[in-house]
Amino acid sequence: MSEFAGKVIMITGGGSGIGRGTALLFAREKARVAVIDWNESNGQETVDLMQGDEGPGLFVKADVSNSEQVQQAVQAIVEHWGRIDVLFANAAVQINKPLTETTEEDWEQMMAVNLKGAFLCCKHVIPVMRAQKQGCIVICSPGHAFQTYPKYTAYAATKGGLLAFMRAAALDCAPDGIRVNCIIPGATDTPLLRYHMSLCPEDEQRLHEKIPLRRFATPEDIAKGVRFLASSDASYITGTWLSIDGGLLAQG
Repeated sequence: MSEFAGKVIMITGGGSGIGRGTALLFAREKARVAVIDWNESNGQETVDLMQGDEGPGLFVKADVSNSEQVQQAVQAIVEHWGRIDVLFANAAVQINKPLTETTEEDWEQMMAVNLKGAFLCCKHVIPVMRAQKQGCIVICSPGHAFQTYPKYTAYAATKGGLLAFMRAAALDCAPDGIRVNCIIPGATDTPLLRYHMSLCPEDEQRLHEKIPLRRFATPEDIAKGVRFLASSDASYITGTWLSIDGGLLAQG
C-alpha cells in the first residue's frame, strides 16, 4: 500500500502537462487528488482520467491569481475531504517576447499567475496544514530560474522569484512541521512545449542536442520527483530544490 493512499493532494494547473501527469501518478497510488485549473474542460478531463485508475478525484475551477477563488478552492477541498496533505503549486503562464516588446500587461499576467499564484495558494493552504501539524508544499519553478534564453525576461523573473519565495517560506513553515521545496523540471513533453516547438521547429533539435540524456522529460518523470519530495523519504528536506532536467543545468 502506498504511503499516499488516502492522502489529500492539491494540484494547481492540473488540467494538462506536468500537473496532469502528477495528478494521475498520485491517483494510481490511491491518493485523493484535487485538480485546480481555470480551464474547466481540461481540469474535468484530468479527473475523468483519474477515475480510470480508480483514484477518487475532485475538480475545482479557480484562477490562482485571484485570492477569493483560491480561498474558495481550499475550502472546497477541506469540506470534501477534511484536510490537505500536499500542495503542488504548478500553475503557470508563459509569454515569450524580447524585453522591450514585453508589455506591462504581459509582465503583470505572468507575475500574477506564476508568482502571486504560488503565494496565494501557500497563504490559504498553510493554515490548514498548521492545524494538522504537518504538510508538504512543492513549487514548480523550471530551470529558467538558473539558466534562460532570449525572450524569456519576464518568465525567468517569475521563476527566479519562486526560488527565493520557497526558501523564505520553508523557514516560516518549519516550526509547524511543514516542508517547502521546489521541483525544477527541464524541457518536458507537454502541450505547451509542443506549441512552442510548432512555432520554431528548429528549437526541438537544438534542445535535444543540449540535453545530455538526449530526450525531453515526460510529465511522469517530473511527477516522480514531486512524489519523492512529498514522501517520508524526504522528511528532512526543506528549503531546497530538486532538478529533473536530463543534465541540462550541469553543463552550465
